[in-house]
Amino acid sequence: MKFTHTPALLRSLVVTAALGVLAIVAERGDLVVLMAPFVLHLAWGWWNRREGALDVRVTPRAVVIPEGESVAVTMRARHPWSRALLAAQWPITNGATLDPDSGTVLDSPGLEGARITAEPERWGRYDVGPATVALLDPSASWLATGETGTVTVTVRPASSTLEGGSGVAHPIGIVGMHRSRHRGDGSDLADVREFRPGDRLRRINWRVTSRLGSVHVNSTLTERDTDVLIVADTLLDVAPADPDAPTSLDSTVRAIAAISRHYVGFGDRVAVHDLGRRIGPIRAGTGPRQARIVLNVLSRANRSVPDWDRLRPVGNIASGMLVFFCSPLLERESQDELVRLRRLGAEVIGVDTLPEGIGRFEDIAAFRKETFLGEAWMLRRMERDIAIERLRGIGIPVTPWRGTSSLASVLLSMEAARSAPRAVMGR
Repeated sequence: MKFTHTPALLRSLVVTAALGVLAIVAERGDLVVLMAPFVLHLAWGWWNRREGALDVRVTPRAVVIPEGESVAVTMRARHPWSRALLAAQWPITNGATLDPDSGTVLDSPGLEGARITAEPERWGRYDVGPATVALLDPSASWLATGETGTVTVTVRPASSTLEGGSGVAHPIGIVGMHRSRHRGDGSDLADVREFRPGDRLRRINWRVTSRLGSVHVNSTLTERDTDVLIVADTLLDVAPADPDAPTSLDSTVRAIAAISRHYVGFGDRVAVHDLGRRIGPIRAGTGPRQARIVLNVLSRANRSVPDWDRLRPVGNIASGMLVFFCSPLLERESQDELVRLRRLGAEVIGVDTLPEGIGRFEDIAAFRKETFLGEAWMLRRMERDIAIERLRGIGIPVTPWRGTSSLASVLLSMEAARSAPRAVMGR
């Protein structure tokens, strides 16, 4: 940003020249007195003249924050004067609030207070700026204007842990935290039996041994892990009439964040498959690193992608895999994919991410009467409810997403089925 003269300096020069010529031609000394302030301003401006350019830096350039927090953006300017006036105008960012509200910052003492606070309303990626900057020297004779860089703010979705059990009825891995029916090294007691050659000494139950007189050991059940696949239906992003209410994509992202964090804590392998193209696939992984990868990918989900009518089906899955199908369940193709995964042998749980208000009788008044959108959504929801009842009839639980406690009853019932008695057919 290079410095140029201001209209005030040019005006002083013109007025000084005009009054000087007029004083000489008219031989009037009083015009010299009127010319004096403008001459002083010219001298002050000439004294403040500096070579070089203005260097403005904005920090941070890129930042990642969790959902619900704000970020402070600081602007610092390098200039040749001890005091100057800095003005910055930040554009309004969709989906984020600025403090001050107008995005305008005026700063003069040392240029250290040129700061704004940006608070995104929800998860996603936001570009704050570029800001228009103007720096004026103390004599108001030299001005530098330009634009700053853009600050990229990435907001990770909230990832609270699910409430309830694991819901894993048949673990298919080798090492993990889910109790299985197989006996081996573990922490859950199966029974107490007599000592056999090869048993470890640390398994000896000394109380039973001293009471019965023979050596007895504890027999335990092994803990195993499983594969968890989260299917995201992003073919449609259904938005309610209220612009501030969460959309189906918001519910899907928050559900994926909570589910992945929950099962990563169990040591399971978690993967994400996107039926559309708003999120993208995530390879299977374990540990805290996988949880961070999922949050980073979710925070970069693209809201501006138009609705897509081509579904990307899930590939081959292992029998017994736990699948969470996050979808508004409006499209017939999504419902068929849910049934197909169940027929392939997966333990499927349907997570309904349709916004709560859409299709309700109370929501009709939110739409314009001449469009009949409220009535159309009501009929669409009735058709969808019938399809959900059919899914439940074939053994696929479907529960609406209303927070971290939404899946508690389903997970606890599936986990209870692991220890339920089973009928054995006689020969």
